[in-house]
Amino acid sequence: MPRTVAPEQDVEDFALRVARTLGLGDGTAGELAGGNMNHAVRVRTDRADVVVRFTRDAARRGDDPFDVEAWCAGAAARAGIRTAPVVARTHVEGESVLVVEHVAGVPTAPDDLAGWRAVGTIAARLAEVPTDDAPDGLFSRFGRDLAGAWDAHVAYNLEALGPDDALPGLGVYDRRDRGRLREVVASLRGRDLRQGLSHGDLCHRNLLTAADGGYVVLDWGSAQAGPTPWTDLEQIRRWHVTGDVETPVSAAAWAETLAGALDGTGTPPDDAARILGSLAVLHALDVVRWALDRRPDRLAELAAGSAATVRRELPRLG
Repeated sequence: MPRTVAPEQDVEDFALRVARTLGLGDGTAGELAGGNMNHAVRVRTDRADVVVRFTRDAARRGDDPFDVEAWCAGAAARAGIRTAPVVARTHVEGESVLVVEHVAGVPTAPDDLAGWRAVGTIAARLAEVPTDDAPDGLFSRFGRDLAGAWDAHVAYNLEALGPDDALPGLGVYDRRDRGRLREVVASLRGRDLRQGLSHGDLCHRNLLTAADGGYVVLDWGSAQAGPTPWTDLEQIRRWHVTGDVETPVSAAAWAETLAGALDGTGTPPDDAARILGSLAVLHALDVVRWALDRRPDRLAELAAGSAATVRRELPRLG
């Protein structure tokens, strides 16, 4: 079984062993800040300057994200979106490892409005990334046919909103609101939402301002297939409306993000607001159903957050 790499010195020593295994030579290593799910260690040798990434949590090793992450970085780069080039996707000493080039630059500040405009533009451009050869891990349990999978996803949640639904008992919604919730979820069937690649964690934390002033997208570990740019926009809007501390999105930042994503699409702001509100409700319901099936340890936490979302969004949707 794979082991857990820890503490800090072991993490850095392991990253150096990875570099030697890949023939990159010996040098120095230092763990980078951030990264809730994975270790990220910068290794500098006389032959390379790379970031070695591997998981922090042994429990996640059955759900390895690195095949998807490596594919996304390469596919996005081919579509003209700047990413950290992949050096190697491999296993070393039983650990799943992704090695990428270190990109010179500075972290994008949360109040950098030009950066948030770029986030919106990148979210829209992800629709141009073809997913035909993507690994299975990018896709939902409903399959690789994106349009069919989305229809099945909506239908599943619509069917679940029946008299035997467990969610009212968890406080997610009041039974009296079931009919309205069904209308909101059903409305997504009538929307022509383009399906494609979503980053899944697109924000200033994963946007590097390069030395030439351009932006580089990092950390594709949460990428998924779905409505684009709407999946990324719904996540960013959620950070904004909930006042998320880790990912602060001001009113000005949200306005720039939305403008960047919708520029040239002809989508009216009111229409975008209804789409995003409906997606927020769908996500709130679906994530609790996921926890019931897969993560009962997170059920109370997610049910509480989803209840807040339903209370917030239903009145706005009329």
